Amino acid sequence: MTAWLGLTLLAVSVATDAAGPVVVQRGQATQAVQAAPLPGAVAPTIELTVGAQRSLAGGHALQRVAIGDPAVADVLIIKGEKRGGVLLIGKAAGTTSLMVWERDRDAPLTYTVNVITPAAASLLGPDTPSLKVLGGTAVVSGSAATMEAHQRAVVAAEGSLGKDGSVFDTSMVASRAVVQVDVRVVEFSRTVLKEMGFNFFKQNNGFSFGSYAPSALTSVSATAGQQPQVTSTTPITSAFNLLFNSATHGLFANLSLLENNNLARILAEPTLVALSGQSASFLAGGEIPVPVPQALGSTSIVYKPYGVGLTLTPTVLSPQRIALKVAPEASQLDFTNAVTISGVSVPAFTTRRADTTVELGDGESFVIGGLIDRETASNVSKVPLLGDLPVIGTFFKQLNYQQNEKELVIIVTPHLVSPLAKGATLPSTPGEQSEQRDAPVWRSLIGGVAARDAAPGFSK
Repeated sequence: MTAWLGLTLLAVSVATDAAGPVVVQRGQATQAVQAAPLPGAVAPTIELTVGAQRSLAGGHALQRVAIGDPAVADVLIIKGEKRGGVLLIGKAAGTTSLMVWERDRDAPLTYTVNVITPAAASLLGPDTPSLKVLGGTAVVSGSAATMEAHQRAVVAAEGSLGKDGSVFDTSMVASRAVVQVDVRVVEFSRTVLKEMGFNFFKQNNGFSFGSYAPSALTSVSATAGQQPQVTSTTPITSAFNLLFNSATHGLFANLSLLENNNLARILAEPTLVALSGQSASFLAGGEIPVPVPQALGSTSIVYKPYGVGLTLTPTVLSPQRIALKVAPEASQLDFTNAVTISGVSVPAFTTRRADTTVELGDGESFVIGGLIDRETASNVSKVPLLGDLPVIGTFFKQLNYQQNEKELVIIVTPHLVSPLAKGATLPSTPGEQSEQRDAPVWRSLIGGVAARDAAPGFSK
């Protein structure tokens, strides 16, 4: 080992030309004080790929050339070049320094040599962040116009390292990172109910015959030599009933018909704001307390949410593209399948849930549908044999048909937004627009419907 001008040399080779000997130094260079660059000076960067060669012409006769890390790049003197020809060869991904001493200069010329793999060179470009490999660490810095360009730089960094390497990502995507998502949640609920029942009773010369719908006959009392006393109700409560009674013929008949159609529409229109990569959620419903037995006979309360909820995570890909992960859920209480805990009846939950990811432009919308819950129940109660007869069997049976159908539709529209500037005038809220401060409240009291105010202090 020899030390000369603050440089630790691992190997020395000499090449001679007309200008005298040229020394090529390979090793870890520690620059001497007299060779230090001027304050604030930035060394130019030479980009190379592994296995690539590049000539460097200094324009003057060379005295000495030194490379910092020979495992990253190697340097050779081009024979026959009288004006300082140097050949750089990329060997492995990494960053090192190159110092060139010319005969008519006191301070050496310093270069930064950045060597990357051919795969990384094909992935990187003017729109991607820069990549530097420092030993077993890859540093990604700068900014990218899109998330796709940023991801290409990260993949190139991972491919330039071995299994034990690590990637430090300090880059950023040059786009607005705040996303406002307008959500419309619509739930349609439809119920169809159809029921039919028939009561029939006939008395003649001490003979009685009757047919009653299930649960319609309340009591029957009979005494020898007298007509039986029958107490019954209509087959279907709150239904359309047709009554027929003939005292002369001792005939009584009751026909109940019921058909019910219900349609309900539940609408929620929340607006959520989230940073790129962060989640936002909302719940339109409530929370039910559920007792949970604990040790030593104690009981704690846990609140379980239910209703219409939505969780979304936006990721800004570019100034015009947004990736959106959406997870809607609709749940309701189910008392049919309830359980009893510590003497308290706790209902079950009927849940409809989905999880999807879409890519949209700024202001584009997508619809999530098909979350349908349909229940159909049909029940026929009849008199054996008689209820199976055609036409006549209709009067000896009761029909109950019920169908419940619910459909959940979610419409999501993302927007890239920016906050209001400092000192900007804030928009008025709906309440402030309707309220009349220090208004003539007596006008609405005296004028009645002729007054312009809906209520004292508020406009229509």
